[in-house]
Amino acid sequence: MEQESQPYRFKISLRLTHPVAELCHCTSEFGMEPLRQWKVGDARTTPRGNPLEGLRSNSYWTVPLAISEKEDLEAALARIAQWLGEHDSFMLIHADSGGSAALFIGFFLESFNSGFLLEPSLLAKYSTLGVALDFDMYGPDDEPVAP
Repeated sequence: MEQESQPYRFKISLRLTHPVAELCHCTSEFGMEPLRQWKVGDARTTPRGNPLEGLRSNSYWTVPLAISEKEDLEAALARIAQWLGEHDSFMLIHADSGGSAALFIGFFLESFNSGFLLEPSLLAKYSTLGVALDFDMYGPDDEPVAP
């Protein structure tokens, strides 16, 4: 029997910001090369490196996180919470020094309607770590058919 596909796709990135500190130490802490990073005061650029007006108002570090094709959103978030828990001292120091952390979650609907449930125990783990969950929702190309 063929497994039914998910009614959605998703991508998750870890994003850290700080108003004054550089975040280059995130690379060694997490053992991952960032997709993008800058420090407060750097010249602003587009993702392709084209110059923009002004200077960066904070430091930023982001890395995409691997997701298994078989994982649903809840399972991926539970696994990532466990992984981030291994870095709890780092995360707490980052937050206590004025930094912020979030998982940026791109949620792509494959059909008109889908949803998910995040258990309080999972949300508590992210709260303890000082990590926000930042969802961007993207609908399917087709509009629903009126009844």
